[in-house]
Amino acid sequence: MESVMPTTVDEGILEPARFAALGTTIEVITTDPARLADVVRHVQGCIADIDRTFSRFRSDSELIRLERSSGRPQRASGLFLELLDLSYRAFESTDGWFDLTIRDALEASGYDRSIEWLEVEGPGPARLARPAGQWHLINYDRDRGLIELRDGVRLDFGGIGKGFAVDYALRTLPSGSSGVLVNAGGDLAVRGPAPEGGWICEVAATENSATEETILLREGAIATSGLGRRQWLRDGRPLHHLIDPRTGEPGESPWRIVTVVARSCVAAEVAAKVAWLRGTEGPDWLESLGLSGRFATIDGRVQVAGSWPRQEQGGN
Repeated sequence: MESVMPTTVDEGILEPARFAALGTTIEVITTDPARLADVVRHVQGCIADIDRTFSRFRSDSELIRLERSSGRPQRASGLFLELLDLSYRAFESTDGWFDLTIRDALEASGYDRSIEWLEVEGPGPARLARPAGQWHLINYDRDRGLIELRDGVRLDFGGIGKGFAVDYALRTLPSGSSGVLVNAGGDLAVRGPAPEGGWICEVAATENSATEETILLREGAIATSGLGRRQWLRDGRPLHHLIDPRTGEPGESPWRIVTVVARSCVAAEVAAKVAWLRGTEGPDWLESLGLSGRFATIDGRVQVAGSWPRQEQGGN
């Protein structure tokens, strides 16, 4: 994931504001400290919208409501249909490597409750999972505001939902002359003028891991995917949340984490996840898209793809 270091500007040191949401830590920082409280309130409202719309852990979310009434056309919010459409485009453009319909497989692997509870109680019991690739069972019409989920279709907006939350918060932020950065547990993007030299961002495997590298971001977004916090054991077998849609099982990859720079958080999040799942093909695939990334192996080696904005190595 990425975190934000205190950033130096002419007026002094800018410290991030932090709050817990979406099973992670949200960081917000602006080049105008007087504006920070208003920006944080705006971001908190946007994050709450995302949680109410897409959470699979809330019985009152729009996602759960739609799944409970599957089998017939239903009204859906513009926010839900926008992210569903982005997810379908990601499915098509990655040849199915990115797939929202892996939720049943994800829960069968043990991730059937929020990460905070999973860490306390352990994973759920093993069971057979429905295969991914169920987009043919979903019909939606953004213009008419309708969606039909066939029986058995279950969606997971986890990773892309965090990236979308960042993009949504920044694009709906009232205009101003200051620069703003929003980070949702490693999905990070900026808007407006950056501090001199750029925003100082740390790349690490988890929130509590040592910084592996520090980069300067002037525009766009960064996202990291890989074996961070969301790992667990069941009957002595290590499992994690990155499901291979071809098998319905937790994926295997030589990469511990993959970090991608892109124009939006959604694009960076999708690319990082798919690059991790594609294993040794990941760097070439990422470069074929014109994107840059950092690939860290289990044993600590690092490979970069494209014009990765390397600045300096982090400490131990």
